[in-house]
Amino acid sequence: MKKEDVSRFIRRKEVLGVFLILFLVFGFYSVKLMSASPYVVNTQRLGTFREEGQLKHAAYLKPNELYGYMVFRDEYPISLVDRFLLMYTYRSDPPLSSGTYEVTGKVIYYVNKGSDEVIMWEETLFDEKGKLQNGGFTVEYTLDMGKLDEMNANVAEELGIRRLNRRVIITTTVEGTGEVGGKTINENFDQEVELVRDGGAGLYYFTDTTKTAKRTLTKTTREEVSANVLGVESDLDTAKVVTTLLALLMLVPLLGYVYTARPPKDELAKIRPYIVKGAPGPVQKRVVLKTPKDLETTFELVDKPILHYIDGEDEVFAIIDDGISYEYRKPLPQEGDEAN
Repeated sequence: MKKEDVSRFIRRKEVLGVFLILFLVFGFYSVKLMSASPYVVNTQRLGTFREEGQLKHAAYLKPNELYGYMVFRDEYPISLVDRFLLMYTYRSDPPLSSGTYEVTGKVIYYVNKGSDEVIMWEETLFDEKGKLQNGGFTVEYTLDMGKLDEMNANVAEELGIRRLNRRVIITTTVEGTGEVGGKTINENFDQEVELVRDGGAGLYYFTDTTKTAKRTLTKTTREEVSANVLGVESDLDTAKVVTTLLALLMLVPLLGYVYTARPPKDELAKIRPYIVKGAPGPVQKRVVLKTPKDLETTFELVDKPILHYIDGEDEVFAIIDDGISYEYRKPLPQEGDEAN
């Protein structure tokens, strides 16, 4: 098939219509796929891990007729407390397979300096360490308030500070390893409980005796997305490239048709109203004008009508002045082209 035949075939309206439809189809897929993510993120819930630390306390009292020998309360009268029984328990669910713990009790002596606290002395009351058993542990300790008061008096005397305050802090630290839903976890748990001596109210009480931590473990996976274009399935990146290239390819004939279908520029537009059909008679001399601009300039100088006629295979535009023919010649348009 000749090149001219191919060109005429492509420029047929029904063929251009097919190219237009294909361009819209592939363009639609290209835009749609460009905004799509190449991966789907899936989150799977593996399970929940929970751990809890709790300090239980009771007070042994001095002889009294109100509470008896031992009492479990949230607040205790300072004047009646002889000693505290402390029991700290830690547990995990599911149980940590291995791990260690440390429970430390300290008494901190301090004075108030304006709004600040200045620590003057620290002393360790107890320090319990060990390994977790079935994901947990329990420790007990008896805190003798009489001995604590004696220590307080000794430190105050040594420092020479009469208004010396004290704070009892119980700190727990747990480090362990376990498994939840097939995933290994490394846990760090800490808790701080304080025994507060409220002299104004005349009471002892403990703060933050229970701490619970809970978290959900998940597993995230990425799955590559596939695309189906007109029944053909491929990965998303390939589909993006192919649909974009096909859309551009379908656009080429359409742009070519739009470009070639435009009417050619009329080189004689300015002098077209002064062109008349007709051939000149015998002339003494012929002057060849090379360009339409030369013809336009000659017309402005001579100011006479422009004759238009066919001479063989040439289209001739001539201006006759005093027996001289000023002629601009151009080949006749080929079949399928338009003439000016």
